Amino acid sequence: MIILSCGEKNQPIENIETENLTQHQIDSILMDFNFDYNNPIFIDSTKQVLLPITTQFQESRKLISKDSYYSDNYPRYWNILFYNSETGETNLLTESKMRISDFDVNLRNVGQILSKSILYKIRNDDFNKDHKLNSYDPLYLFISDNRGKELIQISPKNENLISYSIIPESDELIFRTKRDSNKNLEFDREDDLIWYKINLKLNYKPIEIVDSIKRKKIKNLYFEQWLRKK
Repeated sequence: MIILSCGEKNQPIENIETENLTQHQIDSILMDFNFDYNNPIFIDSTKQVLLPITTQFQESRKLISKDSYYSDNYPRYWNILFYNSETGETNLLTESKMRISDFDVNLRNVGQILSKSILYKIRNDDFNKDHKLNSYDPLYLFISDNRGKELIQISPKNENLISYSIIPESDELIFRTKRDSNKNLEFDREDDLIWYKINLKLNYKPIEIVDSIKRKKIKNLYFEQWLRKK
């Protein structure tokens, strides 16, 4: 059984009941989608080539979203094909469902580990349990080697990545997240911004730069200096 969305023409397929479908039926459904392999990205000093994969319902159009690319129905990239131009070997970054918002390759002015790594901004967790994977779910920081293997999440689960920076000439990163402090399954103005540091030479466990005790002290200092009547 195939369930299509109702309403206006050109609406995307909302759900496809794949149980008991024949390969011919699956092929018929996939005919409505364009599988686009973006321009190749070459990894310096290697034979590795990246081909980011975008797939779009043929009747849809590129729309602005919180990811500022496509709509929430269609990720900017949903996978990346890695190709070794010398051996002909190919492999996908992952076989798990995820939205790849962006990635950084050929990192400069960094340590030995990061010089051979790729950093990704990825959504792969239905945080609010709405059975969708979109911009309302947390963005995470991931890392892999330059072959697209050993993909590891390095920012905390259930915290939305805001930004990250690499400490020059090192394998250390500083990044900022938003934590769902009020437990409402949203990342909003009432939530805390958390700063982390991670040293990839030691482990893949980030450490809070300003922990809850320090954050409380800073808030109280502001209260004393700017809010309390004297």
